[in-house]
Amino acid sequence: MAFTVLSDHNVKQLLSELSLNDTRELITALQGGLVAYSCQNEQQYQPERSVISRPDGQRSLFMPATTPQSIGVKIVGIAPSSGLPSAFSEASPRPPGLCSVLTLCNAVGEAVGILNAAELTAFRTALGSMLLYKSRKETGNIVVFGSGKQAQWHIRLAVLLRAQDIRKIVIVNRSYKRAQQLIASLVKDSHASWPSHITLYQFGEGNESLEDLVADADAIFCTTPATEPLFLARFLTSASARRKTRYIAAIGSYRLNMAEIDPELLKAIVDDSGIFSQHVWEGHITVDTRDGCLKEAGELVSAGINPSKMLEVGRIFGSEDIPSAQTEWLERGFVLYKSVGVGVMDMAVGHQLLQLAKAKGIGTTLATF
Repeated sequence: MAFTVLSDHNVKQLLSELSLNDTRELITALQGGLVAYSCQNEQQYQPERSVISRPDGQRSLFMPATTPQSIGVKIVGIAPSSGLPSAFSEASPRPPGLCSVLTLCNAVGEAVGILNAAELTAFRTALGSMLLYKSRKETGNIVVFGSGKQAQWHIRLAVLLRAQDIRKIVIVNRSYKRAQQLIASLVKDSHASWPSHITLYQFGEGNESLEDLVADADAIFCTTPATEPLFLARFLTSASARRKTRYIAAIGSYRLNMAEIDPELLKAIVDDSGIFSQHVWEGHITVDTRDGCLKEAGELVSAGINPSKMLEVGRIFGSEDIPSAQTEWLERGFVLYKSVGVGVMDMAVGHQLLQLAKAKGIGTTLATF
């Protein structure tokens, strides 16, 4: 059995050189993994993640996953540090002192590959946000909260998929320096040159207020481990803000005491007879994993969102007959997507990256292992 090793450099090289077709194939693989999880009875075969904590603060996380064709586990090590979070979610940014590796095997346990997973986690989380974003009819104005790897990948993938439709991207971040570093890296690392028609800048450089910026956005990507909402519900519940719809992806908060989205906004979204009822299909919020969000999505739990209002994206793509009203909602309505991460996402993207690496001659492959 051939065995492939992809180092951090290899993974970054693969991802930096992604073509539009490569990205679409990765999206298809991720979508297939989530469909199987939600619609093909695969959720029952996903083991619980394990966390081991030592007295010195060292934490080890083991995140296993299975499919009919493969077995995998992501191992994460968090070094002792008073500055690190006390918990970890697969959808959260990579803090200093955290290293991870993904090992993939076939169905009988023969190892087929091992990947450095530091960049992979950020990439596959952003890829999850793209599943619904890619079909949006309006995406001229994008607002991104955060300046880490998650923010970087959300912007890179959005531009790769929809560059011709984007006019402006604004980064909102407390650190001016980090936001400027992100902007510089996006322009420098563009596979081609940065699209000249897309204005990219940090909030505060213009004259707009945060409320005006949020209300004018067609897409909002929230990528921070915030403990308080990034913007007030009234920014989007006002009569003027409701003149347009938008897509919001919230992937940064990962503990019950965290919240990127104002719970009052969530309550308004799921209200079947409320102010958003004409723009939200049956009062649904989309999620990657309902069970995971019930355990880790602080804003959903604190808002008291009924699980029946959490629609897994795997169920959307796994439906053979999608109601026209649902399609209209996904393309033009008010859509909010919440992600906390699930192991099958790593499995799907990891296997696809192994195939891409072999096709491009990247990484180290052993004839036998």
